[in-house]
Amino acid sequence: MNLRIDLNEPRIREKVTSDRFGLLVSNEWKRLIDPYTPRDTGVLMGITGQTVDIRPFELHYKSKYATRIYYGEDFNFQKKNPYATHHWDEKADEAGQKDKLYRILNNALQSGRF
Repeated sequence: MNLRIDLNEPRIREKVTSDRFGLLVSNEWKRLIDPYTPRDTGVLMGITGQTVDIRPFELHYKSKYATRIYYGEDFNFQKKNPYATHHWDEKADEAGQKDKLYRILNNALQSGRF
């Protein structure tokens, strides 16, 4: 049995570094980490563009206290969300959310959307 694999590295690199792909990464990651994001008033989980800027490969929480909450200062929101925690992206990763993200991204690439 013969097996041949043609890998077009520059083409793959172009796909996975594009802004369009980066927006998919950021949007999906935000969706997957939302269950771990603190919720007191809901500002940190808020509406995209108003309280969270989603850019290619980047999430920017615009509330004044986001950094303080992320690093665990003045933190006690578990009454409203039992999964809420500081460093919510890391906790989401520990819970397997990054593996879900990889599957989503892989499916997007295999489907030809990128």
